[in-house]
Amino acid sequence: VVDAADCPVKEVSSSTAPTNITVWHAYVGLQASTLQQIADAFNASQDKVKVDVQAQGTYEELLKKFQDALANPASLPDLVLTEDTTTQFMIDSGVVVPAASCREADPGSDATYDDVLPAVTSAYTVDDVLWPGAFSVSMPVMYVNKAILAQADVPTDSYPQTIEELRSVAEKIKAANVPGLKTPLVIKVDSWFVENWLTGAGKPLVDNDNGRSGLATESELAQPDTTRIYEWFKSMIDDGLATAIPSSSTGVDEYLALNAKSSAILIQTSTAISTLAALLEGSVSKEQLGGVGIDATINTGLDIDVALQPGLEEAGQGQIGGSAWYMVKTDEKLGVPAAWQFIRYFLQTPNQVTWTLQGSYLPVLKSAQNDPTLQKEFTTTTKGKWLNTAYQGLKNLNPDFPGPVIGPFNEFRAIMRTSLDSVAFNGVGVKDAIKKADTDFQASLDQYKTDTGG
Repeated sequence: VVDAADCPVKEVSSSTAPTNITVWHAYVGLQASTLQQIADAFNASQDKVKVDVQAQGTYEELLKKFQDALANPASLPDLVLTEDTTTQFMIDSGVVVPAASCREADPGSDATYDDVLPAVTSAYTVDDVLWPGAFSVSMPVMYVNKAILAQADVPTDSYPQTIEELRSVAEKIKAANVPGLKTPLVIKVDSWFVENWLTGAGKPLVDNDNGRSGLATESELAQPDTTRIYEWFKSMIDDGLATAIPSSSTGVDEYLALNAKSSAILIQTSTAISTLAALLEGSVSKEQLGGVGIDATINTGLDIDVALQPGLEEAGQGQIGGSAWYMVKTDEKLGVPAAWQFIRYFLQTPNQVTWTLQGSYLPVLKSAQNDPTLQKEFTTTTKGKWLNTAYQGLKNLNPDFPGPVIGPFNEFRAIMRTSLDSVAFNGVGVKDAIKKADTDFQASLDQYKTDTGG
């Protein structure tokens, strides 16, 4: 799999004509414009590689277009930025050159990759091979309205560490009868919080070392900790401690609930930090909300804080989210090493700082925390302090248990969203919901194995 010949970096450097490469992504708003800004700066910095950045709609639309393009390699991009769920599919596509091959061809890159946080490289390493060359990393965090917690006589100098402690805090907030408060917690129904809690507790979702030492073929979803999570989720809703936002919602209802003070706590991704900060500053725009308009009164100046997400055993444990950058074999011989040059540029500390402060993705370099611009932001601004909390969580993730690698990962997440929706809104019992989800997930694993000949 690892072959330096697949990444002739010296040929790009010695080429007299620039190599043109295409980059596909699914970013919107500030993330899309920031990526374009970094690509423009790269193009202006040298004359060997020219990058053409192309948006491909949603992650689902991007993946579908990539799958269709496999039948015609000439139509493939040179670099594709896909969701973290696609690791196994990208490997099985047969057209991706692992970053490990370019590292072998370019020993000068060792210092950069040795500087990447261990939890990040381990998340994208399968069978001891690092596949993507760059990473756009996020992780779940907890947003809290400190003023409401104080009204309920809940401490704001420390936050709940486990989901049971989170329930206790929610009970105290509800008992305080804070005016205007609907439920203490608001949470959008999604698969990733289940995955994070299981991963944080060291519990696999599939066989073969959670899919990291071989193709995942057996579901391990039906386990005591899954039941514990589902029962917690259902009881929080049933007892009026949480408002569930349907998985099908495409708006920003969960953010607005926090802003409107109808809820005091929100669990969401760290990439929402820019959105929440903009809401509080009264500077929110459609661009910052990914093009989504808002029709609500915005409360500015709320005393919001960000903390690590509570877990099954401790806060801040789980798995990273976001997207990864894969180099693709195309008809362009120098496409892979040219893409590698752009990746190397993107991983430079100044660009990682820009990617964090404008795009809300977390810096993946250990040395980035020493950058003066980032340090100033991390210590002096609301958004920066929140990003720093998420970054500290990222640094402390367990690299020895980075989460599952699943072939039909997107199918799994769709199954989980349907399952959790059924518990939250349709009165389906926990036991029945987990049994159906496990059966449907196993069917997806079986189909993927058949499709790939695994």
